[in-house]
Amino acid sequence: MSNSMDKQFGRRKGDNSMSNLSFSWIAIFKDGSKMEQFENGKENLFLQVKSRFDDLVYFSLTNSKGKLFTVDVIKGLIGYNDLLLAYRDEHLQDKENIRLIYFRRHRVEIGEVDLQEKSHTITYHLGYQYIDKLGKNRQIVLQIDSEGNWILGE
Repeated sequence: MSNSMDKQFGRRKGDNSMSNLSFSWIAIFKDGSKMEQFENGKENLFLQVKSRFDDLVYFSLTNSKGKLFTVDVIKGLIGYNDLLLAYRDEHLQDKENIRLIYFRRHRVEIGEVDLQEKSHTITYHLGYQYIDKLGKNRQIVLQIDSEGNWILGE
């Protein structure tokens, strides 16, 4: 079911066509199987990955320009292309209960008078959370813009 905003901007609920997204995801599981967000002209929903979180090994975001961000959910590490992103020493320690963090944040600017979409930017949030040695929940999250520029936050 569409809402009035979807109708106003010509979008259907769940419309994440590749043309609207700069990055798409790839999930790799313990059994070696792989699931891509867009395969054979069809979109696999992230919900399918969530249902297999216990078997997830790597989760990656990639774009057509060759940028690749990968979360290793077994070791709790994030890579950028062929590099392992450097963290403070405490982040290289053993981690317990590692869980993937992934979501997109959409920012839409609407004209005040004509209520037409003036701009639409998407920021990708990719990382993981874990329990540290003191039993505290910690998060490491990258914020990635549509060009692949990123900042590391916690």
